[in-house]
Amino acid sequence: MPQTLLKALAALATFATLTACAPLIVGGAGAIVADEAIEQEQGGDGLF
Repeated sequence: MPQTLLKALAALATFATLTACAPLIVGGAGAIVADEAIEQEQGGDGLF
């Protein structure tokens, strides 16, 4: 296979993986922020 075709396939696979995982990353970040807010407000261990 030509080198450019391999690079294009690798870029496509990377893009597909990142876009599929984006909601999980955003959701995880939201959970961390919520946990930190509860810890600051109520003290203790927060949600987790």
